[in-house]
Amino acid sequence: MREPSVILMGVALLLLLGAVCFALELPRIEAAIEASTAAALADVGVRGLRIESDGRDVTLNGTIAFAEIGVEAARRAADEPGVRSVDNRLVMAGEPSFEFGLDGDIWLLAGRLPTPESRQELFDAAAAIMGQGNVIDETEVDAAVTEPPWIPTLPRLIQLLRQVDGGPGLRLRDGTLSLTGHTSSEGMRDRLEFDVGAIAEAAETGWTIANEMAVAPVAVNRVAQNRIRRLLGEQPIAFQGRTDALTGDARAAIAGIGELLDAFSDTRIEILVRADTGGDSEDGRRLSMAQAESIREVLSASVHPDRLLAFGYGSDRPADEDGAGESQGVEFRVLHRP
Repeated sequence: MREPSVILMGVALLLLLGAVCFALELPRIEAAIEASTAAALADVGVRGLRIESDGRDVTLNGTIAFAEIGVEAARRAADEPGVRSVDNRLVMAGEPSFEFGLDGDIWLLAGRLPTPESRQELFDAAAAIMGQGNVIDETEVDAAVTEPPWIPTLPRLIQLLRQVDGGPGLRLRDGTLSLTGHTSSEGMRDRLEFDVGAIAEAAETGWTIANEMAVAPVAVNRVAQNRIRRLLGEQPIAFQGRTDALTGDARAAIAGIGELLDAFSDTRIEILVRADTGGDSEDGRRLSMAQAESIREVLSASVHPDRLLAFGYGSDRPADEDGAGESQGVEFRVLHRP
């Protein structure tokens, strides 16, 4: 009668011993599964990958830029030896966001960035323009934010604000880069939009550019503008055909404007050019930009380049009634410094 009891007790002891052995071995098994799965997913593109193993059941945590990455990660994990099931908890990463502009008397930098390095570079760019003590940094490093290839362009965008009078700002959110704040002229606002758009296009960001900047006009120096108008009435500015090459007479006219402006050191000058190529409006824009830069290059021999802004409108912009010297589509605006 005792034999069945002894057998049952022996079986129970064996089962208990097996359970103890399994419990002792389980951490090693889980660690091996986690290590092999991590190795298999190393090049998939999961940010902040964390693998948790409960026995042979694996849970994936982290952020991904595209849904396809999550599908591939789950497939590779399921194919790993020893893995019984995969709980895919990978989440879509958000894109970086930031906002930089005046908040009362201080410049505020805010947003969500992917790494401490990208945060530092953005702050350094802002501080270089406004002074470190004038910038409050409220940006955050967020592991749920992806790191797109265009991240290095963000400091460059902030550095563009150096050339803008007034209180300019930038805001990047949900794929839209907005120009915010205010500046002192339409020419300066439009030039900033052009330069920002060129950087965004070159970096293939796919952003929509929204120009929300207000213009807070500064006073026009009418004495200087009237003198330029008289000069250009006598000697207009012209180019060699539909090119950005100035004629000899045009260079002489620009030199005369430079001598005149030497007496008005408290001003800045906008060179605005319209050029109609008779075809593609974008061709007209490119030509007018090149022509404006040609004038600026000659004028900078006698006027400091920081006082000069050059911009081309193609054929899209009518003449400005405040502009001086409507000469072959070329206008000069002489503005008091704000």
